[in-house]
Amino acid sequence: MMFRSSLALEIETYLDFRSRFYSDNSVDKTSRALRDLDQYLFDYGFQGKVLTERVLNDWISSMSGHSKTKNYRIIFIRGFVRYLNALGNDSFFPETIRAKSDYIPYIYSDDEIRQIFYYADNIKGSANYRKNYQLIVPMVLRILYGCGTRLGETMSLRRKDVDFKNGTIFLEHTKFSKERLIPVHETLLVILERYCLTMGIMDKPDAYLFPGIKEGAHLCTRQMDCWFSKILQLADIDQRIKEPGERGACLHCLRHLFVMKAIRQLEEKGRPIYLDDLLLPTYLGHEHLLDTDKYMRFSGAQVPDSLDAFESFSAGLVPDVEVPDEEE
Repeated sequence: MMFRSSLALEIETYLDFRSRFYSDNSVDKTSRALRDLDQYLFDYGFQGKVLTERVLNDWISSMSGHSKTKNYRIIFIRGFVRYLNALGNDSFFPETIRAKSDYIPYIYSDDEIRQIFYYADNIKGSANYRKNYQLIVPMVLRILYGCGTRLGETMSLRRKDVDFKNGTIFLEHTKFSKERLIPVHETLLVILERYCLTMGIMDKPDAYLFPGIKEGAHLCTRQMDCWFSKILQLADIDQRIKEPGERGACLHCLRHLFVMKAIRQLEEKGRPIYLDDLLLPTYLGHEHLLDTDKYMRFSGAQVPDSLDAFESFSAGLVPDVEVPDEEE
């Protein structure tokens, strides 16, 4: 038995129950959260079968890591608490904590984007790589850049998901299982059509757009991350040393760049973006408006023109304040 606290048997039974109805990935994440709680209870000397408010709050306070990570652990533990309550062990139901995010994405300049596509279109890999990576990598990047899709949902696209007649892409395997249909610019459709013809999948509806090494599988996100890392090195983009947990230039930043450019285009057409405007959140597949709000955080050093626009808008709103001389 991997658990050692007084609730070891209940934890094992609960995990066995979940394994019958939930995915291996979900059970694994639940197990890790429960192992953390079990270790704390064992070290704490806890001997009961009822998780009190004090015990759970002390455990939450002892957790390290980002608030988002802590929140995930609490969510998994809440499921276990429901199980204990169903057994008659009336335990405290912990509240989730408000996740904080200070993440600022790396916003690629237009020149950096040109460099990225130049090296993507001329990338060279190992000779034993059997698939057409010279075609796959540039096409993936063009969809990420031109459509603002997530990497995972992009890699799982099949030929039948692209409707060349109506100019749309159907995203089925998405975060939060929120299927959506997105429009695609005609210039990208032309490139995508040529890609499908060259790959020989135009008349194969179930074929993956981006096949992996294994037959019947698509290129995994980790492989695409490796290719993109090579491209960033060749383009000499964001090669600084990062602190632990800090993120720099990456594939996901293309989605942030898409949001920034989409906002600019909508505003140039006379359609300001407000949080009650559902157009962009719906396109991005966000569950809540605040999820889209997180994509509107940019470094002023990277987008100085946006800062200039804001300063012009806010001119005169904040009065000048004269600070008296300390000697007075």
